[in-house]
Amino acid sequence: MERRRERLSRTSFNSNSSRVQSVSSYGEEGRSNGVSELSTRDSKIAIRLTSKEIKTEAIRPPLRWYVRCSACLVENTIFISFTTVLTIYALTGDDLRVLMTEKPADLYFNVLVLVCIAIFSFEILISVMGKSDYFLGFFFVLDFISTITLVLDLTWVNDALAGGGSDSGSDSSSLRSGRTARVGAKAARMIRVLRLVRILKLYKALYEADRERLRRRQREREAKDKKANDDEWDEEDAETVVDAEMNATTGQESTLGKKLSEMTTRRVIILILAMLLVLPLLSVDDIQQSPFSAEYGANQVSESFKDYDASGQAVDQQQYYSSLLTYVYYHNWYAGKAAVNPYCPYQDIPSCANGFWGHLYFVGIGGTNSVLVDSKAAKAKVNLTSVLDFNQRSQAEPQAIYNLGVLPGRAQELLAGEWATSCNYADSLLKGVSLISEDVDGAVSYPAACPQDLRVTDSLAYSPVWQTRHSWQEWRFVFYFDVRPFNRETAIFSLATTGVVLVLLLTGSLMFSRDANRLIVSPVEQMIRRVKEIRDNPLIAMKMADDEFKLEELKKFRLRNQGCLTRAFNALISCRCWGGHKEGPMETVILEKTIIKLGSLLALGFGEAGANIISHNMKGSDSAGINAVLPGVRVDCVIGCCRVLDFSTTTEVLQGRIMTFVNQIAEIIHGVVDEFHGSPNKNSGEQFLVIWRMSTDNQEVGDRRAARTRIAEMSIVAFCKIVGALHRSAILADYRTHPGLQYRLQARGSEASEIRVNLSFGLHAGWAIEGAVGSEFKIDASYVSPNVSIASSVERCTQVYGVSVVVAQSCMELCTPEFMSIGRLMDRVLITGSPTPMRLYCVDLDYLSLEIDESPAPPYPLTTKNRYRARQFIANQKQMKWSKDFRMVSAFESDPSIAVMRNRYTTEFFQLFNMGYQNYSQGEWLVARRMLTETKNLLGVEDGPSAALLRYMEDPYQFEVPKNWPQMRDLTLLLS
Repeated sequence: MERRRERLSRTSFNSNSSRVQSVSSYGEEGRSNGVSELSTRDSKIAIRLTSKEIKTEAIRPPLRWYVRCSACLVENTIFISFTTVLTIYALTGDDLRVLMTEKPADLYFNVLVLVCIAIFSFEILISVMGKSDYFLGFFFVLDFISTITLVLDLTWVNDALAGGGSDSGSDSSSLRSGRTARVGAKAARMIRVLRLVRILKLYKALYEADRERLRRRQREREAKDKKANDDEWDEEDAETVVDAEMNATTGQESTLGKKLSEMTTRRVIILILAMLLVLPLLSVDDIQQSPFSAEYGANQVSESFKDYDASGQAVDQQQYYSSLLTYVYYHNWYAGKAAVNPYCPYQDIPSCANGFWGHLYFVGIGGTNSVLVDSKAAKAKVNLTSVLDFNQRSQAEPQAIYNLGVLPGRAQELLAGEWATSCNYADSLLKGVSLISEDVDGAVSYPAACPQDLRVTDSLAYSPVWQTRHSWQEWRFVFYFDVRPFNRETAIFSLATTGVVLVLLLTGSLMFSRDANRLIVSPVEQMIRRVKEIRDNPLIAMKMADDEFKLEELKKFRLRNQGCLTRAFNALISCRCWGGHKEGPMETVILEKTIIKLGSLLALGFGEAGANIISHNMKGSDSAGINAVLPGVRVDCVIGCCRVLDFSTTTEVLQGRIMTFVNQIAEIIHGVVDEFHGSPNKNSGEQFLVIWRMSTDNQEVGDRRAARTRIAEMSIVAFCKIVGALHRSAILADYRTHPGLQYRLQARGSEASEIRVNLSFGLHAGWAIEGAVGSEFKIDASYVSPNVSIASSVERCTQVYGVSVVVAQSCMELCTPEFMSIGRLMDRVLITGSPTPMRLYCVDLDYLSLEIDESPAPPYPLTTKNRYRARQFIANQKQMKWSKDFRMVSAFESDPSIAVMRNRYTTEFFQLFNMGYQNYSQGEWLVARRMLTETKNLLGVEDGPSAALLRYMEDPYQFEVPKNWPQMRDLTLLLS
């Protein structure tokens, strides 16, 4: 299929279903360019017409309102901050509940948990709607699991999983059989750490906000720094190095950066979760240790009570009392509370009841047989005398190996009281006495008369196991231990674990992200931005190279001005010794500089005419293929032709040095043309083609007409300055004394003063097709148009009229009336390539009056740094020429070389020649002959235009006006 073209000739397509009439998008000038495009505003479908087909490309429909709202809300910093606060609470709320509150406050915590579940579920919902790559992704699974695990924080669910509905007499065998359930609960608790992932969202939001702030600062700084750069670098300029390095990370995040950051975060999360989930499973469970004293003591108390219940003797009764009191005091709830028990602990006592996290607070009888429970509870009570006696003996032996401590007086009374407190469960009865049923001497902050007054997880029940199952179910001793200190300690360690994991997770992510951003992401994004900028404007690559070179020089300047202490400190922190091995640049830095160099070479090789070729091929990122032969683009421009005189003879004489000769001329032409916003194009050695494009994006110029006027005037001034630079150049002046050139040129009749490097110039304004000329094997970015041939013909008119610079009517009429007075109307002619006659103007320049510039060469060598400074100076001069206050006439008249060359030409001469030309044009040739004969030698040298008009009137007309004189001269045969 033929390659689709965007610019075609005006064509109409008729079909059975529709009729499309193409319209040129360039107006009157664009009709000859052949650009056809039809756009329908309502349907938003762009129809591009090709020579064989019509392709339609529908624009993607806009997103629905709820999708846009969801995307904005889920990325909103305030919403992310709010969910982060809830996340922190979800991580710590259950531990704070256990640490700081009692059972009545559980309802409020349950409400907060339900609120968190609702908000997190809402966040997942809007993320699914607002993010295209979120649903069933990695972070979706993490958010879903972390939200589900919040259910475990509800006390109702927690109590049910902990067996709160069963009877209180769970023994060690039942606990051992539930080991799998406890391991599962522990794993579920560790999964809560998944909620830490939400905190990374806040970090990302803050990071993006910081990047946006830096981008805003960069835009503000660029707005302020549009003024010219200084030529010298000082300490203040060195600060721009830091700004430039900071700006390298303020661009929009690329797809590579997002992918790398996401993969790094995933690996960190998986690593941390694996550590948290696997490490607890590798630890030995406490149920596998030796039997706890509470279980063994419960058996002892039960056996002694059975003996007392069976015999009823006083000896067995005292034995039972001793066993029960020893059990109670060994696990003394009041141990370690100095306000009521000053005996435990002592500094020199190895251990006491305070060494345990769980302490006995309830003693009773439980079972399903209410009669037996009541009778056993009535008989199991201890008299006050035995309690007082045991308490006195325990107080008298404070230096025992294991100190039992003492009970407060009120606690002794409660222990010796009736076991009448009924704490019944759904399937069993419980009667007994609580040692903390009321506040005792300020030691009890939360009284608990029954085990139900504490959380299920805050109590641990022990019962004797030396009973038959039937007897155990009917009645049994039940001892409840208060494990709230243990749970509080567990909560503290859990908070510490959460904090450590949070620090590890964030630190790991930050470190990985920082390294990835510093070493890979930021350099790659910088390179992507460079490529995009070159793609949009290929000619900007040269400016990139200059900016990069300035940064390198500023870094060197800053290093040179560092003190010894600073250098030593930098060497120390970078682990480099004095004079040690210096690391080479990073590969990413080399790649970035290579991209800039390649872009600069493309800009140099293709020039402004090839900018469209470079941009088009770089935009096609979906394929690595190159399509260099593109349709041309019509541009309005001023076309300039420069021809080196006597080039064939010079080539024969100089032989191998001809390239140096041409490059010396090209350096002058290209430099001056670029200073006046022109674009050097092709160079055939003898002829140079120069283009001034009429279109400009500079806003200081004003309207389009003013821009075209400024371009036309700059092209004329540029050629005049080139003439002066050529004849004042000391390098080109050496060719005047070249023996071979003198011999060959004098043999052809040239005078000695004319043996010099000289060029002729022609200017014409019109349109041209800018594009690639060639094939897939070799292309040249150039301009093709009849106007190029006309410009070449205008340049050859310099030989006819004996002048250096000829300006066509098309270019001169674009100038202001003040500037048009610079040119001299020479003739009205018909030349090759032009269908209509045109006026020719010359800019009178006496280059023979110029002296060679003998000023010494600059004291500094032509290094890269000095070239950079020269380019910066030229850039500043170029920018000044677009100012509204800049007058091109003043620039022409103030140039020293032009002033010297124009000094010979007087007002009298111009007036006399104008009168002679008007008589020539009106057919009064005899009068014109008299005036032009006078102007021919009026200046002391022969005037070329006067001589040319006299020769034309004399031969073949003998100064007789031909019939039907068209007031113009046909030069087509003479210039062919």
